Amino acid sequence: MNRREFLRSFIVTAALVGTAAAGFAEIAGLYGRNQSPVGPATQISTTQAATNSSSVIQTTGSGTTQTAPSGYVLIESLSALNGKSYAYFNHPTFGSSILLNVGGQWKAFSATCTHRPCTVQYQNSSTIYCPCHGGTFSTADGSVTGGPPPTSLPEYAVLVQNNNVYVGTATIN
Repeated sequence: MNRREFLRSFIVTAALVGTAAAGFAEIAGLYGRNQSPVGPATQISTTQAATNSSSVIQTTGSGTTQTAPSGYVLIESLSALNGKSYAYFNHPTFGSSILLNVGGQWKAFSATCTHRPCTVQYQNSSTIYCPCHGGTFSTADGSVTGGPPPTSLPEYAVLVQNNNVYVGTATIN
């Protein structure tokens, strides 16, 4: 192998190694990102909701029970969400989801970007952000406000009743 062939092989190998390292770093960055860039979010468990979505029961302090309204699943007590702007939860039908407090009104959306399967993040009172490709959505209705996502985030009805937050079992948009 002459000097020219050696240099060509060296450059090609270095380029391939650099590309592979950048690819691994990008993949690791996607899986290692914190889902709450503006502070800690609540991760809500809906194990009970997934078990029986038509009649989720919550035992109250007085020993009485409450049944979720038809077409809704219990997400969390309102007091547990007090002071929080958002919380992630696992919708029993649609999976990863986000509950937002927008100006005192609770909204719920799928937390999976409609462009690629990436978890969206609450950015501020008007914006939901996808860190994978820079897509943005409105907190008012989940509509696309920027970037590559082709459609709005699926939205669920939210019902606040008896100090509990319930989310609809179907999408409303």
